[in-house]
Amino acid sequence: MASKIAYLDGLRGLAACVVVVSHFFQVFAPSVFEGKQEIVHFAFESFAARTPLNVLFNGNFSVCVFFVLSGFVLSWRYFCTKDKIHIYSSALRRFFRLAVPAALSVIFAYVVMLLGLGYFDDIRQTTLSSMPDPFVASSNVLVMIQEALFRTFFTYGSAYNPVLWTMTYELLGSFLIFGFLLTVGKFRFRFIGYTILTVLLIDSYYLGFVLGMVLSDLKYSGRNWLTVIQRPWITPFLLCAGLYLGSYPYVGTESTVYSVLVWKTSSNFSFFVFYHTLGACLTLIALLNSSRLQSLFSRELFSYLGKISFSLYLLHFTIICSLGSYIFYRLHPLFSYGLSVTFTVMLTTPFIFALAHLFYRFIDAKTLSTLSQWSKRIFDPLIQKKARTMQAEKAKSI
Repeated sequence: MASKIAYLDGLRGLAACVVVVSHFFQVFAPSVFEGKQEIVHFAFESFAARTPLNVLFNGNFSVCVFFVLSGFVLSWRYFCTKDKIHIYSSALRRFFRLAVPAALSVIFAYVVMLLGLGYFDDIRQTTLSSMPDPFVASSNVLVMIQEALFRTFFTYGSAYNPVLWTMTYELLGSFLIFGFLLTVGKFRFRFIGYTILTVLLIDSYYLGFVLGMVLSDLKYSGRNWLTVIQRPWITPFLLCAGLYLGSYPYVGTESTVYSVLVWKTSSNFSFFVFYHTLGACLTLIALLNSSRLQSLFSRELFSYLGKISFSLYLLHFTIICSLGSYIFYRLHPLFSYGLSVTFTVMLTTPFIFALAHLFYRFIDAKTLSTLSQWSKRIFDPLIQKKARTMQAEKAKSI
């Protein structure tokens, strides 16, 4: 199973890199997100924003990949064993697994703000980005702590570190999975439950968790039903379809290759969220059915990116809006806009990865190790007791 998790981590690592790229674009080439001709800096912006090329910097699609992967990974052990103890173990650790690194990323952003190292506001007149300044949150330490430990996980709060809007989805989506598996996970009619959840959450980010859980069920509950569609031409088709839907643009779809995806609706249906989630699901199916893709995403580079992906996600935005903005602030009077952005990206990116590596090594990895040891101390005796009981019952039957 380790190799299977390895290639899933590789996909997560690539998605995290796309999120980093997306925020460089959001700061320095905002037209691709806002669709305003008057703020265009580069000739390619208008074209890239409305074509499948935007999959290279579509951070929302990558977030949907995270959610689908979470649904898959958090449920696969249960479907392999049908043992609820895996759910209890995951549920016990989940908040702390997310909260410790995320809270420290809030503290990091808070310190940057207090030291006056946030330079995003100083470059906005030049970059023309309408993105809110992340360094205007309250300097009250109690407000910061409340944000880090409560609002981030229960109210979609992201005052100090804007990327943390996903943490409430991650936490509640995880417990949606745990609750579903504990109640109907062993019953055949659970697929009716999947259908009901899909209808209720059709244009919500929580749909990603449901679809990931369904794929895990199809793959690991006895027969691997995904092999039914494992054909030489189907996998490339699913991958292309997934990337096409995942590149659904931030800007309008009129007169684009995406216009066929929009139908008239009287509700406030979010095509943006729905197609990114569906695209993430199709992409994962392609990966699960392709030994070549699995081999690619299991390679050392992707494996490493997968390891640091959470740290990379948590830290990069604060660094772009502080160090990155400062570098651009100093370079722009000396060079053209294009060269200033290029040098800024080249100088900031290594620092982002270096700090993400350190954060992973000393914070994220240690958090995972501590929680794993904690879980084993609690649940290993229960597992051993259950095994002894089963052996005794088997001996009696003989």
